Amino acid sequence: MSLTRQKTLLALHIFCAILFGALWAPRAMAIPAFARQTGVPCSGCHYQHFPVLTAFGRAFKEGGFTMIGSEEKLEAEKLSLPVVLNGNIEVYSQWQKTNGSGTTTTNGKTTNTEWQIPQSASVFFGGRVGEHIGFEAEVSVYPPPAGLLNYKMPMVWDLGPVKAGVVIFGTAVYGPSFGLEVLNTGANAVHLFNQFDMPVISAQQYLNTGVPAMGADLIASNDMGFAVLGKWLPDQTSNSGGPNSNYLRLAWTPSLGHGLDFGMGIQYWGGRSSSTGNVPGTVGSGGNLFIQSPLPPTAATPMVMSGIFDTKALAADAQLMGAVGGLPYLIITSYARAPSSGAPSGLLGGFQGNLFNSGTASRRSFNVGAELGVIPEKVTLQLGLRRAKSGFALGGTSNASDNAWLVGATYAIYWNARLDLTYAQSSGDLYNGLSKQLQGTAWAGDHLTNLNLIADF
Repeated sequence: MSLTRQKTLLALHIFCAILFGALWAPRAMAIPAFARQTGVPCSGCHYQHFPVLTAFGRAFKEGGFTMIGSEEKLEAEKLSLPVVLNGNIEVYSQWQKTNGSGTTTTNGKTTNTEWQIPQSASVFFGGRVGEHIGFEAEVSVYPPPAGLLNYKMPMVWDLGPVKAGVVIFGTAVYGPSFGLEVLNTGANAVHLFNQFDMPVISAQQYLNTGVPAMGADLIASNDMGFAVLGKWLPDQTSNSGGPNSNYLRLAWTPSLGHGLDFGMGIQYWGGRSSSTGNVPGTVGSGGNLFIQSPLPPTAATPMVMSGIFDTKALAADAQLMGAVGGLPYLIITSYARAPSSGAPSGLLGGFQGNLFNSGTASRRSFNVGAELGVIPEKVTLQLGLRRAKSGFALGGTSNASDNAWLVGATYAIYWNARLDLTYAQSSGDLYNGLSKQLQGTAWAGDHLTNLNLIADF
């Protein structure tokens, strides 16, 4: 590959990665629909604040969302439904500031500060379909186009020593781990404690494993852990053939006593599948859209997935929850690696390399995150650290480094309304003078501040 092409691909990769994290990062939180169905307050399933799961929250999810509390059921032969369809509305509003090149506003000034009120809005539905079947569905209403963003239907039976069953799913943002994941490490973004700087605290999220996906999983779980074996493809709405890619998740959640909640596991993504065109995080985006351009993606030319992809990566992760001096804490750590499958062919619908690493070297990351409830269930402080290799060559470096750290805080107005403030700073080869020169006016910066108001009702 020529140096000029390497530089072009690197600039495009850097901008895409930052833009993807800032604009298309998946959002996840508690679903009051489930609280209404079970009669259990949010604190029963979530630790310190949504969306972090407790042991009870894990059990509810592993049971397929079928548990009903005091809510009345409609019972008949082969029928067991809540008398109402439980749902809720989720709204994110955001103020964001970077030290990047910025954009020119209508008054002719350049700004790198952005207001988004709202940044996103969704309607959630979830709960019981029958005694052994549940469902969860998220309909995005803003930004357009509106449509079904995420959907899953777990079918789970209690077999004595284990719960086991099948989950069918489709998602625009959460990847193949969306079928079942209950650890808080970022193995899936759904339960990560920080939803705005996820690649800093989670190695799996650094690899961008939250891609459009559809498939089916075999699942099994008990108090000691859970296992997932699935087939999937990197697509949500278009016809891209069969689910030829593989996904394996094994996790161990032993009882340590003394108020400690520990979990650790491994993930494997493998195989090769095709996609006929998806914009990550956008519903209804299938349809043979393919863009190959040295220019950064814009609203008119968004980042897309189209062609044939290797889907190869490995990850290991662990979490520990407990309390020190009466203050609750959560510590997470993860390591993930995605090999290079070589450069894309450049052909329409042709081979596009590894979905999780479009570089020429191994992409890998080690991440640590921590959260302390300084005022339990009210105020938390957060820390994060990433040490990563991007997989891309830059100048004389065959695998450019991509490091970051963050500090953050949350304030719970109510259990279902919260303010989040985070500051993240990146460093390494991808942020040196040559990198800035390559990106030019598209320089996205290496400092990012987010202030977010999240409401779910």
